[in-house]
Amino acid sequence: MSDEAASPYVAVGGATSGLTLNLHPLPILNVSDHLNRSRLTSSGTGKIFGALLGTESNREISIANSFELIFGGSDGDVEMGEASSSSASKSTDQSLNAEFFQTRREQFKQVFPTLDVVGWYTVGASPALEDVTLHQQFAELIETPIFLLFNPDHPATSQALPVTIYEAALAEGGKDSATEGKFVELAYGIETGEAERIAVDGVSRGGMGGEGEESTVVANLTTQRNAIRMLYERVTVLLQYITAVLNKTAQPDHAILRQISAIIAALPTMDAQGFRDELTTEYDDVQLTTYLTTLTKQLNALSEYADKHNILHPPLNDDFGGSHGGVRGGRHLGGGGWDLGGAGGRRRK
Repeated sequence: MSDEAASPYVAVGGATSGLTLNLHPLPILNVSDHLNRSRLTSSGTGKIFGALLGTESNREISIANSFELIFGGSDGDVEMGEASSSSASKSTDQSLNAEFFQTRREQFKQVFPTLDVVGWYTVGASPALEDVTLHQQFAELIETPIFLLFNPDHPATSQALPVTIYEAALAEGGKDSATEGKFVELAYGIETGEAERIAVDGVSRGGMGGEGEESTVVANLTTQRNAIRMLYERVTVLLQYITAVLNKTAQPDHAILRQISAIIAALPTMDAQGFRDELTTEYDDVQLTTYLTTLTKQLNALSEYADKHNILHPPLNDDFGGSHGGVRGGRHLGGGGWDLGGAGGRRRK
């Protein structure tokens, strides 16, 4: 707040229009992703900015999505990944590309019919003169736009989001040179749906490192470890409290004691020896099932190996013309073996 208060383009204590703002997580992720891609792919120091999509009902605005924009002077279509960074770094024209803005606006309107442009965003520690110029250009395209500023140098120890939302300062009783060309900060709240919470949780887990199934396993084990550690810490606190009450070093709170008693009553009342016997039985059953599964897989592999071996090395035919894998020796008919000319098949001496 100190940087914003020091900015000459912020009217401290200025009048606002009384808007109620709700910010979804997706625009914040989009702006952060836009900033990271610009830093990694662009060699210039162009300005990063884009439009905010949302809904407006009476005096309540909900910001649900965003898309990137470019400055004027670009010919042809521009890829979204290169929209603001490449165009801004190559062009010295600091005017908004209205044609590109209208094209993207119509495209997003086809995909999200309920959303419309409610404002714009950029990156910086505090509003600057070029932000005032851009805001005036947006005011010509949409009515009463809001301005979202994402601070990339936000302190890591701060619990607040690195986002500040402004609107144009209103002069009380007409035009006022003290508020003209300035912003006034707006309060906002965070609104999330079930799908957004799942997505944000997936993004936070994805940053733990690893790839694919390994990352998922590590994330699940970490979650279980944290849950067990939290349970252990809370049980330790309860044990310390009970010990202090028994030693008369702490005043007994009967409401807390009743809650502890209810928790203990909800636990299984199984005898320790019986619990260990049942656990051992279940453990043995699981191990036996695992061994049988492994044995079945090994027998299947051995059977496949035997079939392949018989294909590559076929057995010799026996005296009856059958193939028995060489078990009976596979005698040939014409090599002094069996004399089939006599009755009963006597062997020739």
